[in-house]
Amino acid sequence: MKLSIPSLLRAFKQMQGTPTALARGAAVGVFVGIAPLMPLKSLLIVAVTVPARSSTAAALLVCTLLCNPITYIPLYYLAWLTGNFLLPGRLGWASLRATVDQMQQVGLVEAFRLACAVGLDAGMVLLVGGCVLALPLAAISYPLAVRFFRRMERTRYDKHLLRTHDPKAGP
Repeated sequence: MKLSIPSLLRAFKQMQGTPTALARGAAVGVFVGIAPLMPLKSLLIVAVTVPARSSTAAALLVCTLLCNPITYIPLYYLAWLTGNFLLPGRLGWASLRATVDQMQQVGLVEAFRLACAVGLDAGMVLLVGGCVLALPLAAISYPLAVRFFRRMERTRYDKHLLRTHDPKAGP
């Protein structure tokens, strides 16, 4: 399947549901797509969209558009920069270098403990930074998506009216 911008727009246009449900799903997709929650993205989308009566398909499509192999590195880098700004001293290059130097001086068990500590700090920095980036973008995406899906609904309705009033269209 060839993915292109026109084919993605066509996929959005063909989605079924109310504009608000589709927009809620798109906003969930933006949040989950930007937040660094890699192994849990699909599960989180289903867990949020089903009880919220949002479009799971819209959320999955938007999440896939935002979080894909091309965008992983920039998204995680922005999450790291933001998280490192909000939690200073947690995970900077200097602290990583110091930890690696320390790991070379100690035994295997202590080196593993140090690696786990760095992993916990990295996870905290990425999660905080990613969520701080994702929340306002998801909030902004909702009204934009409502407008987009309402326009699509209006276009469908107008086409339907044209077809029903066209004498050449037949029964």
